[in-house]
Amino acid sequence: MKRRFPALVLFTFLTPCPFVMPLCAQTIEPTAKTVALPKYDVSQEVTLTATVSGVISKTTPEMKMLAGSHLILETASGKIDASLGVFPVTGEGAPSVSAGQRVQVTGVMKTVRNQRVLVTRLVLINGRTYKMRNEHGFLLMPAERKGTANAETKGGRL
Repeated sequence: MKRRFPALVLFTFLTPCPFVMPLCAQTIEPTAKTVALPKYDVSQEVTLTATVSGVISKTTPEMKMLAGSHLILETASGKIDASLGVFPVTGEGAPSVSAGQRVQVTGVMKTVRNQRVLVTRLVLINGRTYKMRNEHGFLLMPAERKGTANAETKGGRL
């Protein structure tokens, strides 16, 4: 049996070769402006009872803080920045806190932008516990944060 168009067969297989793209993942160079929080580890949680010396509901980039709401806590070892997340601390179901109030916060201490910050998961105010993040450190929507009375917290004491 004789092949009539051997060049056509060769042309059919070789034509798509230059158009085949390599199947490799592309890497993205990190920029200085992105801030990724290190992994949230529940086993490293600490629970602090402190007096609120300030409430920050919105931060600007020049403040060198994580965006969102913060409680500035006065402890025996100094001031601690407790980050509550990017959702505001106002509105229905939000914790009501003011300077001079005693609160109990549970979270993990992290270094972000060369500053120590308590990434807060639970806040206990006036007998009500507000859940700011889940056990993996992901922020909860404001509707999921509603305070519950007498909730237990995990973690050690600092």
